[in-house]
Amino acid sequence: MEKFYYDLHVFYSRNNGFSKPLMIESEEELAEDEVIDYALKNNIIDSEDANQVDYVLTIDENEYNQMI
Repeated sequence: MEKFYYDLHVFYSRNNGFSKPLMIESEEELAEDEVIDYALKNNIIDSEDANQVDYVLTIDENEYNQMI
């Protein structure tokens, strides 16, 4: 297993949104939908937030550590 790091960004409006840093252990890098599903299944975001995901970026470990 390898560690992959992601920035999951939820966007509601110009002044309302947030990013969630994620570390996911997997055999390979996940697609955007797979990252969203992972966050939903692990109660990192709720279903309303999942519908408002603006983007998912692959980030490095240093960026992840700065976000948490």
